[in-house]
Amino acid sequence: MGFSDSSLFLKIAFILLIAAFIIQVLALAIPYWFSLDAGNYETYGSLFRICSESPGYKLCVNVENATSWWEATQAFEVIGILLIIAALILTIVVVFVKSDMKILKLVAWILSFCACGFIIVGIIIYGAKSYLVFAEYSGAFALAIIAGIIMAVAGILGLMDWMNKGK
Repeated sequence: MGFSDSSLFLKIAFILLIAAFIIQVLALAIPYWFSLDAGNYETYGSLFRICSESPGYKLCVNVENATSWWEATQAFEVIGILLIIAALILTIVVVFVKSDMKILKLVAWILSFCACGFIIVGIIIYGAKSYLVFAEYSGAFALAIIAGIIMAVAGILGLMDWMNKGK
């Protein structure tokens, strides 16, 4: 029992889970969910930190007392990454320790779909509300979208493996 004994779908899902985790961490860490450039004045930020720059001046502050939609976006994105971690842990157990336990595979792909759902709902909330506040979406927002899509693909591959289609 090990990586070489696992199905192709499970191996690909495992690699996608790692990629989605890294991308979602970057999406939450990079301060570019939005940006607003008004000549000499630039504002950009993430879900947890907002920065403003002008020539010779830079100020960054943590987001406090945020609106409810902002807090909902934060919650959905953080829960999404926690679900990615849970799916990744179960997939590590399945790939390297117990490849014959179908219940672990079932829970892992369900967690993958749940992570996808939470990330996408967070993106939808942010996209629906932030257009009124900020000029444009930025790179970290795109990374969150990519992480959500990768989690959907990982969930589909996990489901295919669970149905024994990958050998």
